[in-house]
Amino acid sequence: MLLIDTLKNQNNFSDTEIVISNYILGNIRQVTEMNIHTLANNTFCSIATISRFCKKLKFTNFSAFKLQLVAEVYNPLMDANRVEYNFPFEKEDHSDEIAKKLVNLSNQTLNDTYQNIDIEKIHAAATLVDNADQIDIFANGNSLVTAIDLHNKMLWMGKNSNLEIVRGFQFIKSQVKVKNKITIIISYYGIDEESIKIARAMHESKTPYILITGPKLNPLCTFASVVIQVTPAEEFNDKLAPISSRIALTYVSDLLYSIVFSLNYEKNKQNVSSHL
Repeated sequence: MLLIDTLKNQNNFSDTEIVISNYILGNIRQVTEMNIHTLANNTFCSIATISRFCKKLKFTNFSAFKLQLVAEVYNPLMDANRVEYNFPFEKEDHSDEIAKKLVNLSNQTLNDTYQNIDIEKIHAAATLVDNADQIDIFANGNSLVTAIDLHNKMLWMGKNSNLEIVRGFQFIKSQVKVKNKITIIISYYGIDEESIKIARAMHESKTPYILITGPKLNPLCTFASVVIQVTPAEEFNDKLAPISSRIALTYVSDLLYSIVFSLNYEKNKQNVSSHL
């Protein structure tokens, strides 16, 4: 999650930390030029309190905190009027305002994901997919939308892709012995019991799997050959709908597909053209 979003969410913040957070958000560009003494004076707290606040947010000191803030504030792809991921519009917003905020949410999600994506991991995953004789894709719930789309693209490219959408059959399908197989598990939260069961089985059979997931570490990360995480920190239940997570997962799956495509560009272009 981006620092600015953390400051806005204020999860598990004390009353004093909320005051500090609100001050920073209200004077964000000025804070990037302040020293710790000025910020402490302006928020009516001690230097030690500011230091503890920075460490709570996983920064070694205020300087490290400020460097990240500068990187986000002066990033040309960052919009000062950021949209809240879980509820991107207010009760009072009219239809045109909702339309604009959803456009902003889409752009914000794509920019955040792009800025934080590990392209080396994507390329490593693409190489595994390209070299595999069979691709098994597993997902459940909202992540299934992305899985179906990726499966369709892989088939268009001429890949031997399999997608099992019936939960009772997913684990059975994962146990089928195939040489040179790669598994792709798509799970934003990584807590689905069926997916965890499949991941453990993949590990025990020494079958590599690629995990496309959300920003938090989860049980599926443990044995994955490649873990690709997307940025938006969307709540499990307290949200309008799985909008930003779907946008981010789809972008990453499209990127994975595109890099696989590029590894054998002319051949894959011919395969795709044959379907037209």
